[in-house]
Amino acid sequence: MIWSSKKGLDANEFFEQVKDAKVVLGFQEPDSASQSNMSPVEAAQAWQIFLEPLRARGIRLGSPAITSTDTGLLWMSEFLEELNKIDCHIDFLVLHWYGRSVDNFIDWITLAHTRFGDEYPIWITEFACASFDSNQVISQEEVNAFMQESITKLESLSWIERYAWFGFDFGEANAANNLFESNGRLTQLGQSYIHDI
Repeated sequence: MIWSSKKGLDANEFFEQVKDAKVVLGFQEPDSASQSNMSPVEAAQAWQIFLEPLRARGIRLGSPAITSTDTGLLWMSEFLEELNKIDCHIDFLVLHWYGRSVDNFIDWITLAHTRFGDEYPIWITEFACASFDSNQVISQEEVNAFMQESITKLESLSWIERYAWFGFDFGEANAANNLFESNGRLTQLGQSYIHDI
C-alpha cells in the first residue's frame, strides 16, 4: 500500500520497492484528517504519477481505502470522477468498516457496491466489531458472534473478492478484537479466524 504521497515520496524509489508486486493498494483513508488526509484532486494527481504507471507492469490497483461514512462515499465519487478526467483507473474498490452491528456493516458495503456499480469487485482490508468510545468495552462474546456472522455473510456475496479482519493492538476497550497476544501467539479469536477462512 502507498499510504500517502505527501512525505517526499520519490516515484523511482517507489517503483523499485513494488517491482515484484502483483497488487498495490491506494492511499490510507484519505477522507480522514487523522490519516492520509488527501483531497480527491490531490489523490488523483498522485495516482497518475505513482500508481497508474504500474498498470503497464500488470499490477492490479486497489482504490484508496475510505472510511465507512457518507464523507468517505462522497470522497470516492469525487476521486473516481477525477481519475476519469485523466484517463486513470482502479481495478477494485477498497473499504474499511468499524462498528457493532453486522446488519449495518453489510448495509454499508452494499451501499458502496450499489453506488459504484458492478464495475468493481470489493476488498475490505479492515473491519472489526469496534467502538471508539473508550467507556464501552466490547465483550469477547459480542466480537465472536460478529466475526462468525459477518464472515458467513461476506462469503455469500459474489462481489466481495477479499476481506481482512483488523485485529491487533486495538487498545483496552476493543481488546476482544485482537487476533494476536502480545507474545505473538494467536488468540482464540485468531485461531477461529484462521479456521473459518
